[in-house]
Amino acid sequence: MATEYDAIVIGAGPAGATAAMYLGKAGKNVLLVDMAKFPRDKVCGDAQGRRAASIMKELGIYEGYTQIPGKGIYGMTLSSPKGIVIHLDVEDRNNPPQGYVHRRIDFDKYIFESAVKICKNFKIFKVTDLIIENGCVKGIKGTNEQGQPEEIRAKVVLAADGANSTVAAKFGLNKNPLEHSIVAIRAYYKNVDDLTDRIEIHLVERVIPGYFWIFPMPNKGANVGLGMVVEDMNKKKLNLQDAMLKEIAENPLFKDRFKNATLETPPGIRGWSLPVGSYRRKSYGNGFMLLGDAASLIDPLSGEGVGNAMISGKLSAQITMEALEKNDFSEKFLKKYDTELWAVVGPEMKLNYKLQKIAKRFPGLVDKLLEKAAKDPEFKKKLEKHVPYTANRDALLKEDFLSELGLAATFLGI
Repeated sequence: MATEYDAIVIGAGPAGATAAMYLGKAGKNVLLVDMAKFPRDKVCGDAQGRRAASIMKELGIYEGYTQIPGKGIYGMTLSSPKGIVIHLDVEDRNNPPQGYVHRRIDFDKYIFESAVKICKNFKIFKVTDLIIENGCVKGIKGTNEQGQPEEIRAKVVLAADGANSTVAAKFGLNKNPLEHSIVAIRAYYKNVDDLTDRIEIHLVERVIPGYFWIFPMPNKGANVGLGMVVEDMNKKKLNLQDAMLKEIAENPLFKDRFKNATLETPPGIRGWSLPVGSYRRKSYGNGFMLLGDAASLIDPLSGEGVGNAMISGKLSAQITMEALEKNDFSEKFLKKYDTELWAVVGPEMKLNYKLQKIAKRFPGLVDKLLEKAAKDPEFKKKLEKHVPYTANRDALLKEDFLSELGLAATFLGI
């Protein structure tokens, strides 16, 4: 009789690799599958923050992570539609960085290799369908590395197979409204001037309410991109590639910095879609759980998804272990995963969606905010405590903070 695994994890990116590591460390018989050979590229902004670091420390792989070629991040540069620029520091240079920018081709390779060392079982496999018996997922169907059809059985399936998840599509759990989906483009540039150890978020007038980013990499390299909510992009009839190249060529903030820069080809300018967590999708069913992008866990404000993906990997592994102990893989039991996941990621998702909507409705507010921070060092210090890579952005919407801008919460509709 064919082997039945305790769990099959589909997808060896950050979510799946994390789940496989936690299960492997617990001594479970877990199979990790992916249709790609590593290293492989993943179109992304390449920034990872405090949540990813925390989980890697738990797994004992953080030290190796800091050795991946990349850039430690200590703060953020912000600019407003009027071109007001401020530099915010969220960590002292004597301390470890709050986050890193690593190319995903390097980061995912490291996470994948760490997972394979721990869980032992990896197979190149393209999942095309699921084994379903009595309404419960019992394994996967697909083609192996030799292109032959194969079925593999498990007590539970963890689907970390991305925004175009086969498992999510199978159960109709793969649709986000346009206002809860982001489209973005990314390119790598060489020889960009005036890069620091801060990530840069530029709320340029042409693409508000989207944003243009420059994330520093070693040797004057940069990950450069632009992202927008799909609904807003359609309303503006904006071509993202044209808009990004126009900013680089014409915007006074960037044109001199890019005058000697060259676009890396390949990969050139690449685009991708991001289902964001401002729309909560069901992430479980009889015999399966959805992880990472398959569960729509991308932050609606920053577009960052790696940290939340790794949280979903950890929690899905924990619930898998409980399910194995109780021999209960029912939808009713696995709902616990969804409940615990959203208890962790939900408050920040909700807050960041609120901030995204406010920025969209009141673009002048960003100018006002940065203008005050540029003139008032004490106010700037307060702002530094509430930017991404910190954990307490909710203070941005509190009455005492807003009153310093001459605003009331009622004016913003909150």
